[in-house]
Order: sequence, then structure tokens, then C-alpha cells
Amino acid sequence: MSVTPAAAATERADEREPAAPLLSVRDLHVSYRTGAGPLPAVRGVSFDLDAGETIGLAGESGCGKSSLAGAIMRLLPRGTEVTGQVLLDGEDVLAMKPGRLRAVRWTDMAIVFQGALHTLNPVQRVGRQIGEAMELHPGEGGGRRAPERVGELLELVGLPARRAADYPHQLSGGQRQRVLIALALACDPRLLVADEPTTALDVMVQAQVLRLLRDLQSTFGLAVVFITHDLSTLAAVCRRLAVMYAGRIVEEGPSRDVFAGAAHPYTRALAAAFPVIGDPAFRMRPSGLPGDPPDPRDLPSGCPFHPRCPVVRPVCPHTAVELWDAGPERRAACVEVLADEAPG
Repeated sequence: MSVTPAAAATERADEREPAAPLLSVRDLHVSYRTGAGPLPAVRGVSFDLDAGETIGLAGESGCGKSSLAGAIMRLLPRGTEVTGQVLLDGEDVLAMKPGRLRAVRWTDMAIVFQGALHTLNPVQRVGRQIGEAMELHPGEGGGRRAPERVGELLELVGLPARRAADYPHQLSGGQRQRVLIALALACDPRLLVADEPTTALDVMVQAQVLRLLRDLQSTFGLAVVFITHDLSTLAAVCRRLAVMYAGRIVEEGPSRDVFAGAAHPYTRALAAAFPVIGDPAFRMRPSGLPGDPPDPRDLPSGCPFHPRCPVVRPVCPHTAVELWDAGPERRAACVEVLADEAPG
């Protein structure tokens, strides 16, 4: 039986290895230089993100989420020590020369910061700021089409094109956040890092911005790294979830599974801290954890969460935890998931 060229091509495609991840973070460490010595903010984080996929990073302030975002985009302060790999389509962002890095930012990867008022230039019209990215990358919509493209982007994020003539102070918080999203999309990136983009917004505007990000991700097939402290938000907008504590990922898996049935006690505490509107029991006894995340310079021995853990075991201060299998597509850095096989 003869095989057509199309069938042969299909057969060859089926035999190919799965496509490599768009973003691959490998054993990433971030340490800041301070007067009191090195401050390790990220300690050995690894994850993959396919094209068009979303992953959420959750955790308390000080757990390393924004440092991880800054390392992915290579936007950390001068003097910060970063080791490991951040592979974008197989190319290490950390090893890129300045010219190559400028070419990759905005066109391949872009970021939405959490503070629009502090990110936008207060003395420049927002349309000019969006257009500047396209001028730096003329192959992505710059030149004479830039004003038209700016209007299209503003309308894409739900703002009238005429708002391009406004200064940031003339826009509300939610409108400024939409401008930041339009700016991030100016050069059609494939990867979007959203670093707590709804933190400073009221709950109604938060919902609008989250819906907008979800729709844009679906429409354009963006890969998104979404960072926030709110597990319920990530469960609504991300397929996968990774929870960070003391600079490391302590649990990861499908978002709804992690939110509904956390394997790590820290994740359970984050989920329980989400307020239940109208529940008198929650109002009288709000959930949460005592204390704060540990000082990165003075981490506890063994599991760094054990001083705050409500189910701490005698072995926890003496056991070096790692991400162990905790179910289908699930991993958690807790001896609980080892059940009877846990040491001690």
C-alpha cells in the first residue's frame, strides 16, 4: 500500500519528541548583596512552562516570588548574584548579551508590574509610553502605524483609544493597570509575567482585570507566570500552581486540586486564610498562621516551615525536605506525603 507524502509527514510528526518548554527554569538561586551579608531570596527553584500554558506562584510576602520574576526577566539590581538557568526556547536569558536581551524583552517576554502608578512615567502620556516599546522594536508594529496600534491595544484592554492622550494621574487605578497590560502586549510577546497585577485594586476591579488577563491569554495563546499571594485567584486563572516558602517551591500541581486538597500544611494555611463571606465562625475565628516567614539569612534547620507548622513532627527539624510525589501531577516538600515511609 502506497503512503501519501501528507501521511508520511504526519507519521514523522507523530514520531517526534514532545516540543521543548517555552520557559524552563533550572535550579535558580537569587542572592542579594547587603551590608549584613548575602541575602538568599530564591533557593533552587525549577519548573517548566509550555507555550500557551499558565502557572501561578503563591506565597506570603518575602517568600521569593517577585525575586523569581525579576530573575526571569533579568531585571534584578546590579550586584545581585543569580545562578542556574532561565531557558527561553532553549536560550539562557541569564547568559544573553545586552543587545540580545533588549531584543528579547517585549518581543518574546514582557512583564506586568503590581504598581502601575510607580511604573508609568508621570510626565509622559500613556500612548507615548506604549508607543516607545514599538519604536524600539519597529518590526513589531512601530513606525507610522504606532499611533493606530496604540489605539488598538487600548481598546483591546477595554479603554477608549482617546485615553492615549491622558497622563497616568488622569486614570483610575484599574485603568492604569490596563495600560500596563497594553504596554506589555505592545510587541506580541509569547511569555507574560504578571507580578501581583491586582494587589492595589478594589475587589470589583480585580475581577475585571483577572477576567481581562484570562481572556487575553486564551485569545493570543500566551504563556503566563502569574504571581500573587491569593490562592483562590490562581485557582481561577491558572492551570498549574506552585506555592513558595522561604525561597523554595514547597508544593506544586493542578491549581484546583492544590487549592481544594493541599498536601503541604503551609498551602492549607494559605487556602484557609481566604475569608468566607457571611460565615460567622470565620469572622469570630479568622484562620491564619502565627509569626512570619523566616529570615533568609537564618533559616531553621530541616524543614524551614517547622517552627510555624501546626502538624510538626519530631523529625521535621532534622529532615532535609525535597519535593516528593504527592499524587497525580502533584509534589510537596513535606514528610506527611511520605506517610509511613517517612523517616523516623
